[in-house]
Amino acid sequence: MLTIRHRRHLLEPRLPHFIFIDGHYAATMTGDEIKFQIPAGTYTLRIQCGGRIPLRMLNWLLNKMQRNRLVHKNISLDLSVSTTAPLQIDRSQTDKTVTFRDREWLWNILFDIDLIVWIVSLFYTFPPLYKIISDTFFAIWLIRLIIIRKRYYNITIN
Repeated sequence: MLTIRHRRHLLEPRLPHFIFIDGHYAATMTGDEIKFQIPAGTYTLRIQCGGRIPLRMLNWLLNKMQRNRLVHKNISLDLSVSTTAPLQIDRSQTDKTVTFRDREWLWNILFDIDLIVWIVSLFYTFPPLYKIISDTFFAIWLIRLIIIRKRYYNITIN
C-alpha cells in the first residue's frame, strides 16, 4: 500500500495535485492524503500542481495569419510546479509512505504577514514605502518560483 500525504501550512488552500508514476498519470489528489496499491519495483514518482494553460486567442491569431499553411500550433503557458523523486518498493514492505510539502515555508509566513498588512491598508493609508517593499518582495518571489518550479516540493519517503 502506497500512501501519499501532503503537509500543508496553515493558510494554504487545498489545490489538486496530480500524481505521476514513471511519467504516466496515476491519480488526482484532492485532499491531504491518497492511498493506492502498487506492485514491488523501482519507480519515478512525480507530484505536480497546476498545468499548461492554452493561449487560445494567440493560437487563433496565428492560425488566421497562416491561413494557407497546414501548420497548426498550440501555444500554451506552463504554470505547473512539481518534483520528481525515485521510489523503491520492496516485496517485504507492506506499507510505504510518501510525505511532501512545499519549500516555501518562509515565503508563506512572509506572504501571510503581507496579506494581513494589505487588508489593513484597505482601511488605513500606509506610506508609499510599503507598496515598493511589497511589490519588490513579490517580484523576487516570482523569479525564485520560476527558477525552482521543477523541484518545488520536498519529498520524504518512509
